[in-house]
Parts: sequence; structure tokens; C-alpha cells
Amino acid sequence: MEWLLGFFLIGIAGGVGSVLRSLLSKLDGWLPYGLFLSNTLAAAVVAWLLLRPESSVDLVTIASVGFAGGLSTFSTAMKASFDFYHRGRIFQALISMATNLAAPLLAVMLAASIG
Repeated sequence: MEWLLGFFLIGIAGGVGSVLRSLLSKLDGWLPYGLFLSNTLAAAVVAWLLLRPESSVDLVTIASVGFAGGLSTFSTAMKASFDFYHRGRIFQALISMATNLAAPLLAVMLAASIG
């Protein structure tokens, strides 16, 4: 694939992932559940693609760098944790950080065990 087309497709896929993350972020409560879901889905998508030998390099790049990159966000996860900490909610900050690390890792491990 030509590099300019690749950049264009990564940008479109990233935009779609970002919009989906924005929609999922509305699932908020005692913890940022939508954020957990978006980071976990992004990790699962990347793991699923990498475990498929028929996936082309272009598809993996567009889906992982673009879509999953737009869908997941480490900075927003850490901001949510900091907001809890700043308001004196230490337990929620720790749970938020731990869940944002553990849930995507578990999704990758699940995808690997299924694939």
C-alpha cells in the first residue's frame, strides 16, 4: 500500500476509534467503566489481529495504530486516576489504575487462549 494512503486510512481509523471511545466514556459511575471498556476492547482487537496469520501487515497497522490507538488511551486513564486522587479518593484512584492495566492484559491473554 502506498504510504500516503496508509497514513490517510490510519487517520480515519483513529478518528473512528476516538469517537467510539468518546461514546463509551459516557458509561461512568463510581469508576470510569467506559474507559475500562474502551482500553480493554482496543487490547482485544490488537491481540485478535496479531493472532490471525492471514491478517495483512497493512490491516494490522491500520487497525492497531489507527483504530485501537484512537480507542485506547493511557493519558485519559491516568487523568481519571489523578482526579480521584486529587479529590481524596485514594481507593478509587488505585482501583482505576489497576483496572486500566489488568483488564486489557486479561483481554490479550483471553484472546491468546482462544486463538
